[in-house]
Amino acid sequence: MTIKELDNSNIDAAVALVAKCFPEQSFDERMSFWIYKRQHKRFARFLMRLAGYEAPLKAWVTATDDGTICGTTGIYFTRKDRHDAVWMSWYCVDPDMRGCGIGKMLIEYAIERARELGKKYFRLYTSDYPLEADAQGVYEKYGFKIARTKKKRGWMQIFRELELNPDNIENHP
Repeated sequence: MTIKELDNSNIDAAVALVAKCFPEQSFDERMSFWIYKRQHKRFARFLMRLAGYEAPLKAWVTATDDGTICGTTGIYFTRKDRHDAVWMSWYCVDPDMRGCGIGKMLIEYAIERARELGKKYFRLYTSDYPLEADAQGVYEKYGFKIARTKKKRGWMQIFRELELNPDNIENHP
């Protein structure tokens, strides 16, 4: 397995994987890959700012030896907390390949990239949706605490954060 940057050669496979893992997405979520491909263009940057996001966005995929994309993760910033935090995006592993260490490799990679940015928090949002249940245990294992929840129509959105204090780096499994 290798982790490589998301680019035009693998973005379609990443989009398909994310759709497989997250069949119900908001409009903003569906647009994120479109914007990622165009983030250096003025119109895309305008749309990002309008939605409350800051460039640059960074994303990575995990590929098998034959090049099959089997996992994704990324980071982004929001305008409201850009000085304190970086956010995780599209953390997922192909359901057919779970249990092989791909998720561990991706989350550790994302945490390290977040630490390099010198922010205080690494944040993410998830939900109580059954397809995201396994991820809750992974987030707990790596120290992502529930910061708040938000009741939605028929489900709960869960906001988690990990304190990125470099003086207090814990070793996680």
